Parts: sequence; structure tokens; C-alpha cells
Amino acid sequence: MDYSSSFDTIAGDNIILRKARENDSKSMLLHVWSDEDVYRWMLFAPTFSDEEALDRCKRSISFQKDRFAWFISLKDTDEAIGLCSMRQTENGHWEECGICIGKAFQGRGYGKEAASLMLDLAFYRLCANDFRYSYFYDNIRSKKIADYFGFVCDREEIVVRPWDGAEKRIVSCVLSKEKYFAMNQ
Repeated sequence: MDYSSSFDTIAGDNIILRKARENDSKSMLLHVWSDEDVYRWMLFAPTFSDEEALDRCKRSISFQKDRFAWFISLKDTDEAIGLCSMRQTENGHWEECGICIGKAFQGRGYGKEAASLMLDLAFYRLCANDFRYSYFYDNIRSKKIADYFGFVCDREEIVVRPWDGAEKRIVSCVLSKEKYFAMNQ
């Protein structure tokens, strides 16, 4: 797939999806990577030191270069408060690969806005036929996002989280372009 750098920054009403920068490491460490209430919903291991955070940020910069992956920053301050990504699994079929918002910023609609920005990108700019969204079964906020956009849940699976061996039940849902366009007229 050809990657277009025209999607390196996507602005919403309150947030911006943008590529990571080294100076985001402290904010991401504080709000996301070291917060047990946040990383319990993730498959990757927590990060606890400034040095680990800087290394993780550098890896994020490298990872994001040719992918649809971003840090989520506040539009007013540019402070990094989370992350999100998506990928094409087959021609015309896209999926979200994670949306994470720091605990101090949850409940303000930023996760919903990040999902909306990715859905708009997928359906309006990348000509997606459908978009898949998955969440941990016990993550109520993530389920609310799926419900809000009208995703239809069609399968579940158990995965073992690599960093702690915890079994996590994943719910997977899909949204067709027809349903998305009908809801957004």
C-alpha cells in the first residue's frame, strides 16, 4: 500500500492526530505508559522511567513513519494525551489497532473524536468498504464508542497478553461504508 504523508496530521475539533516527537515522551509517560488504569486495556507492557519513555517514543516515531499511527494531542496545547492507529487488512478493509486516552483526559469525548477522525479518513479518503473496531470485553468506554458509531459485533476471541500472561476477551465489531454514510447524512 502506498502511504501518503498527507495524513501525518489530522485535526479535529478538540484533538489532533499527529506523528510522535521525542519531546512527547514525558507527557506520554505521565498520561499513558505508566498509568495502570490505562495500560490494563492494552496488550503492550507499561513503561516507568524517563529513559524507557524516551526509547519508546523513538520507537513510536520510527513505527509511525509509514503507518496510519498517531499520538493524540490536545488541539489547544499540543500536549500528547494518547495514541491511536489503523491499518488496511485487505483491499478496502480497514481496522482500528488501538485507541488510548490518558486517564486524566477520559470522559471528555476525545476517544470518540479520534475514532471519528479515523472513520472519516477510512471511508471518505481511503475508500474503505468496512472498518473493524475491537475492544476488551470489560472496557465499557470502548464499548460505548462501538455502540455510538453503530458497529455490529460479530465475533469474540481470547488473547493472552504478552507482558503479563493475562487472558483478555476481545470483542470485534464491523461497520460497513453504507451504514456509516447513512448515519452521517
